[in-house]
Amino acid sequence: MSVRVLHIDTERGWRGGEEQVKNLINWSSTEGVEHILVVPKGSVLERRVQELKVKALYAMPLLGEWDLFAARNIAKVVRSHGVMVIHAHTAHAHSLALLAKALLRGRAKVVVTRRVDFHPLRGRFKRIKKWKYLYGVDVYVAISQKVKEVLLTTGVPEAKVRVIYSGVDPNRVQGGKGEVLKKKYSIGDMTFVIGNLSHFVPHKAHEDLIEAFKVVKERGYKVKLFLAGKGERESFLKDMVKRFGLETDVYFIGFQEEVKDLFAFFDLFVVSSREEGLCSSIIEAFIAGVPVVATDAGGIPELVKDRLTGLLAKKGDPLSLAQKISFALENMSFMKEMAEKARNFALENLTAEKMSKEYLRVYEEITGMT
Repeated sequence: MSVRVLHIDTERGWRGGEEQVKNLINWSSTEGVEHILVVPKGSVLERRVQELKVKALYAMPLLGEWDLFAARNIAKVVRSHGVMVIHAHTAHAHSLALLAKALLRGRAKVVVTRRVDFHPLRGRFKRIKKWKYLYGVDVYVAISQKVKEVLLTTGVPEAKVRVIYSGVDPNRVQGGKGEVLKKKYSIGDMTFVIGNLSHFVPHKAHEDLIEAFKVVKERGYKVKLFLAGKGERESFLKDMVKRFGLETDVYFIGFQEEVKDLFAFFDLFVVSSREEGLCSSIIEAFIAGVPVVATDAGGIPELVKDRLTGLLAKKGDPLSLAQKISFALENMSFMKEMAEKARNFALENLTAEKMSKEYLRVYEEITGMT
């Protein structure tokens, strides 16, 4: 008998978490796990469902984390498919999973994956949030040790927390051809291409990267910066680039579904986050063989070991980031040596296959199907 898992993802767009859901579903399906997926109606996951090996998709008008009507519908899906595990992939999905479990009188187990390192009890309604995190969840999966530490500060028992690092499908990032993009953007052989792939949201702190890039340019380096993504802060960041006079040096190229050629195009991958659960795009850069400079935010130091698998700068400090970028540009042979170590580390520890096998052990453990 196979494990049947219902996944809830309330994100309407496509970010790193959705790529992880896709990887988990597709790789664990090869081990006999049956997957049902609940997503918001009109979401990117609904549109891209053909890429996922799911038994059934339910696109619902999810109206918030305490949407009782949606929870009732989820409970019906659980009953009709004989689901054993409800797996929540976002904070709102966490609440919906608890409501559904209550309606089912505890007949399904609940797994919650926590991907962010900010404290879950911050802001309003602390008592409700405290209840949410302490009761009803059978296993929390933290994507880094840092995320686990944050969960434990809420009072979640350590016995309920497992650390499973995010995993990347190597086929997604290997084998790209950067020459096509070099020609498209007229990048000369003596120019370094710095890249970043992430959603334009506050905790990613793209303004720190742009400011650091400005410093690097002023030091005389021939560099171009490519920002792949979209989000609420795009206009703000474009205004900043214009104010700095960097319009011909910073490229906003939008969200990219295909990233092989992009990683092959980059000489250096830079992450400027101030908060970060782990950062799966760093793993992608590792596997693609691109040298990495990143901040020491959240779980990033669990990936980027300074001067071993990349360079670490201080979070929230553009000058520190500029210094590390400048060092990287001056020492590309050393950076490439570290990139090779990082690649081997990622292929051994951070693949979608390895991640999925660890999730499968969690599913089997809580359902008694070991």
